[in-house]
Amino acid sequence: MSLITRRAALSLPSVILASPAIAQARPMVLEMPSYQLREGFGPWWRAAAEEFAKRNPGLRVNLTEVPFEPHHAQLTTRFIAKNPPDLCHISARYFYGFADQGFLEPLDARLASIGWREQDFIPAQRDMRRGGQVYAQLLLGYAYGLFYNEAMFRQAGIALPTTMAEMLAAARLLSRDRDGDGRIDQFGLVWPTANTSSSYVYLTYLITGLNRDWIEQGRLLPQAVLREALEVVQTLLRSGATPPGLDSNPARQLFWQGNAAMIIDGSWGVAYRNDSPEALKPVLKVAPLPLPNQAAGASNVLAIPADAAPSRKDAAFRFLEMIQSPEWQQKYAEIGGNPPARLGMLTPEALRLWPELPIFGKAAAESTGSFMPRGKEGEFARINATVGEHMTAMVAGRQDAARAAEQMHRDLTRALF
Repeated sequence: MSLITRRAALSLPSVILASPAIAQARPMVLEMPSYQLREGFGPWWRAAAEEFAKRNPGLRVNLTEVPFEPHHAQLTTRFIAKNPPDLCHISARYFYGFADQGFLEPLDARLASIGWREQDFIPAQRDMRRGGQVYAQLLLGYAYGLFYNEAMFRQAGIALPTTMAEMLAAARLLSRDRDGDGRIDQFGLVWPTANTSSSYVYLTYLITGLNRDWIEQGRLLPQAVLREALEVVQTLLRSGATPPGLDSNPARQLFWQGNAAMIIDGSWGVAYRNDSPEALKPVLKVAPLPLPNQAAGASNVLAIPADAAPSRKDAAFRFLEMIQSPEWQQKYAEIGGNPPARLGMLTPEALRLWPELPIFGKAAAESTGSFMPRGKEGEFARINATVGEHMTAMVAGRQDAARAAEQMHRDLTRALF
C-alpha cells in the first residue's frame, strides 16, 4: 500500500464521522428563552423539558432565562431579524402585536391533528385568535390576590380590608418607622411605579377595581376615572405606604422578606414564600382582593415562530402538544401552584400542596374586567410607554395625579383614536 493510500485509509474514520447520516443523529436543540424560570413556574418548565427529551430521542429544549422587559425587547429584535427562537414564550400583553405583525405561525391545522378543543380551556384561550386563527397556546389566566403579613395586622389590631378605602386606610396605618431613625421601614402596601410594564399592570388593578376598563364601548375610559385611579397611587406615595419608583420584583422582595404588610400579586406569588425566612413563612398569607372586580384575561402563552424551518416547527409543536396535555396541565398546578389554562385540572394533590389555589381559581372565574385594552390589544406597547412616562413624572413630583391623568388621557386618545 502506498503512503498516499495508507494516509487515505487512516483518514477514513474522520470522513465517516462527518457523514450526513451520523450528523443527523445529533440532537435537535430547540431554543426557548423565558422570563419564568424562577418562582413556581421554573420547576415546571424544567421538568417538562426533561420529560420531553426522554420521550423524544434526538430532541431537547434548551431553556435560557432572560428578565421580563429585556426578554420581550429581544424577541422583537429577533423577529424583525428573522432569527426567532424555536419556542416563543410570550407575555400575552405582547402576544397580540407579534401575531398581528405576522411573526407567529397559525396553529389551527396542527391543533386539529391532535384533537385539541378550544372549549377545554378557560375563556381567555379564545383571545389567542387573530383573524379567526389560533396563534398560541394559553398557559395561564390572570387571577390576583391580596398577599398580607398576618402578624403585622394582628400587632396593629387591624382587620383585613374588604374595600379599596379600607385597603388604603390599612396601608397608611401599617406603615411604620420600626427602628426610630425617622424613616419608614415597614411599608403598608408596596406598589410598583417604575417606568416598566409593572406601572401599567398595577394601574390596571385600580381601574378594574373601580369596576371600569381601559376601553369601554370602543372609547377610552373617562379622564375622571383615570384620575381617580392615579390618586390612589399618589395617596400611597405621599403617605409613605410604598417607596417610589419600585419595579415588581423589588416590591415583592420587600413583602416576602417581612418589610411590607401587603402586596397585590398573581397566583405565582405564592411560590415566593419558599425564599422567605422560616420564621416568616407561617404569617405570609393571601386573601381575595378587596375590590368589586379585577382584571382578567390571558397571562402568558407559548407560540411557534413563522420564520422557522418546517422541521423545527414540527419539533416545537411536539413540545407544545405535550405541555397542553391533561397530564402536564395537572402538573402545572401541582409543581408550580398556578391554576392551569385547561379546565378541571386541579387535583387533590395540587390542592394539598397549594391550599391558596381556590382563591385564584374563584377570582379567574368571576373577574370580568379586561387586563388588555379591548379592541386595541395590538397597541399595548404604545399604551405601556405612555402610562410609564406619565407615572414616572408623577412619582418624580413633576405633576400631580390630576395633571398626570389629563396628559395621559390626551396622549392615549391621540395614539389610539
